[in-house]
Amino acid sequence: MPNTKPVGVAYSDPELVAGTTITGASVVGSTLDSTSKVASNLQNGFSITQQGATIATTGNSDIFVIAPAAGTLSVARFSGVDALTASDINYLTFSITNLGQAGAGSAAMLAATDANTTKATGGTGLAANTLRSLALNGTASNLVVAAGDRIRVRAAATGTLANTVTFPVVSLTFSVL
Repeated sequence: MPNTKPVGVAYSDPELVAGTTITGASVVGSTLDSTSKVASNLQNGFSITQQGATIATTGNSDIFVIAPAAGTLSVARFSGVDALTASDINYLTFSITNLGQAGAGSAAMLAATDANTTKATGGTGLAANTLRSLALNGTASNLVVAAGDRIRVRAAATGTLANTVTFPVVSLTFSVL
């Protein structure tokens, strides 16, 4: 798209607003969607990566993120600096809840199964500095977010963990609606 708006003796880039037709080698005929702000006929998505505070040996440890655009959760990953041995007595349970924009939402975005725990039976321990994929909820509507939704990622300790998990990082990948 050529620069067409005169500014003094030069031309500036055109403003991209909803309905703007984008031309170019790979996006000919694409239109900018007013909700997601991405080319609407292309497969696109976005990722959010957020570091939280150290996961304590007891209680809940939460990380909060805000969805920048409407989309559907397609991948959830976790990583921490420290390993945590699998145990059926002292373990973590991961959950992700879409709190919505008013903070009152309750859509569970992860499967409520042992696969999202560090249990020895049905779960797996955490390896140091290693990505851990989390199992998503099987109900498609629970994975949908709107732009501005507040998302809580929780690591809930049952019993007393063998150690803390420092520098926990969560990475959420969304496909754009």
